[in-house]
Amino acid sequence: MTYDPLLVHYLAKELRGRLRSRGCAAAPSFAPDLSVTLPLDAAEQLRVDLHPTRGWFRVLSAPHQAATFGPEAVCADVTAPADERLLRINLFEEGRFSDQARTLVFELHTNQWNAILLGNDDRIVTVLRPRRAGLRLLRPGERYFAPEGKSRFGASDVDPEVALRQWIDTLEPLGSLDRRRALLTGFAWTGALSVDWILGEQPSDLEASFRRWWWLRSRPSDDPAVLTMDGHRQPYPLRLAGIEAAPAATLLDAMAELADEGSPARQPDRRMEAALGLAEERRSAATRKLERLRTELGNAGEADRLQAIGDLLLAKLHTVPRGASAVELGDWSGETVHIELDPRQSPAENATRYYTEAGRRRRAEQRLPALLSEAQEELERWTEVPEAISSGGAVPDWLGEQLDRRAERSAMTNDEAATLPFRTYRTSGGLEVRVGRSARDNDRLTFHASSPNDVWLHARSVPGSHVILRWPDPDGAPPARDLTEAAQIAAVYSRARTSGTVPVDWTRRKYVRKPRGAAPGAVVPQRVKTIFVEPDEGAVDALREKE
Repeated sequence: MTYDPLLVHYLAKELRGRLRSRGCAAAPSFAPDLSVTLPLDAAEQLRVDLHPTRGWFRVLSAPHQAATFGPEAVCADVTAPADERLLRINLFEEGRFSDQARTLVFELHTNQWNAILLGNDDRIVTVLRPRRAGLRLLRPGERYFAPEGKSRFGASDVDPEVALRQWIDTLEPLGSLDRRRALLTGFAWTGALSVDWILGEQPSDLEASFRRWWWLRSRPSDDPAVLTMDGHRQPYPLRLAGIEAAPAATLLDAMAELADEGSPARQPDRRMEAALGLAEERRSAATRKLERLRTELGNAGEADRLQAIGDLLLAKLHTVPRGASAVELGDWSGETVHIELDPRQSPAENATRYYTEAGRRRRAEQRLPALLSEAQEELERWTEVPEAISSGGAVPDWLGEQLDRRAERSAMTNDEAATLPFRTYRTSGGLEVRVGRSARDNDRLTFHASSPNDVWLHARSVPGSHVILRWPDPDGAPPARDLTEAAQIAAVYSRARTSGTVPVDWTRRKYVRKPRGAAPGAVVPQRVKTIFVEPDEGAVDALREKE
């Protein structure tokens, strides 16, 4: 079962006719089989199956509940935002002391089907599949935010001549696969179910494809049918010329018919599910990275303030007591400045720390525009993956390569993992990089699986893996490119992996010591230098060696 915005629009319209003003329960029941049931009056119930192999909305007879069911609420309305795969059922409960409005939300996006019950304040009361979706946290008690809309062309009123020019200007320069992607990402009311039909058998005839899209966009009178597409049967609100269709009285009837057949939908493709899962994971990471970069951009100018604090500390070193965690000093304008200090460092070292941070901020500010652009492109790339998979029916080659590397890593047996305390990478210059698997393995790697002259790396001030760059030369430093790639690995294997820029400390392994009684993984590095890198999981994946 596949949903597109057009199907959700007509489904909401049909459910509105069946449910509006009817008595119902104040809340649905959510079952472990990923189904949602809302009892209705007249001995009926709305049942929604959101398992990946089903996906049906049905109004079923429920004679067993007739004797015990008393309506607690009224279904006020059923709506769907324009050009979205989101369906809302508004419930209204008239109470003795106050009225209660609730909303049952169905999210019908690719591989992310979910049902959420919201209270008066838009906070989540119950959720079928608790999960994190990007920046959205779908758990009881959290405030609900709907998935971000696409704002595609044609969702609102537009002149047909203007629309035709936009259509031709957008599609004419593109090949067939790029046209499909452009339709799915840029033009309202298109989806994986209709995109090939819109483009037609003669993709060069753009005016004919425009007429098909314009007809769909107009949302004509419903003509429900069960379409046969790519070997499986799919309910749809309209018949598409040239596609085999069996008529149905309503969409709900079409869904009930296919549900009764037992296995009407394609069985889940495990590789496709893995691809969609990876896409959601990377999209969430890209979203967090973009938000962090925007925050950094909002803090532009911090470098000058931090440098001014360093200048003030140096100018008044004699007034700063050792071991203080904070101090208040008068600046040159007569204002009092509150300065946070590291009590473990001397006043001069604290000034140097502020200078170092000011330099890092200044370098970051210079790079922020380019980093923001790259992060936005990365977010768009992963956001388009579900639609690209649905429209093309296959996992793209570039994504398949990442899945293969991930599968190779996970295929390692427990016995094999126990023999090595580290993962292995290879820099583009051919140097071996070892990454600790856990806190205890960090100790094993640093003190038992490395040589004194190897380079030891760790992301500064955050938990993360110890990283060893194998380097036998006791005098010369490793090549800058290899050192940078090893630092990127250390950044990715740290809590700072979603930051825009990460400081990574490095030194020779022989300058790293383990204090007596220290916790696993806790070490004290000396003669430390710092390199600033941008975490890039894709680039790090490309350096991974087969184990």
